[in-house]
Amino acid sequence: MENVLSSDLQSKVAFCGCGKLHFTYGPLTLHFDRSEFLAFADSVGRLGALVRQAAKDSSAVPSHVTNATVCH
Repeated sequence: MENVLSSDLQSKVAFCGCGKLHFTYGPLTLHFDRSEFLAFADSVGRLGALVRQAAKDSSAVPSHVTNATVCH
């Protein structure tokens, strides 16, 4: 790993000599090229905004779990 950026104790991005970005969050590491990582980051940002909005508007949060919803 060449350069590492970290925003907190759980997440970091390492710029590897192989040309990939290694995004680590806790015990999970995902490998991206630059454009894939930027698309992933944008997507997570949009999902975060939706979750924030849902917290403000409780009607946006489902009141029950359907058969199509699977939780670990």
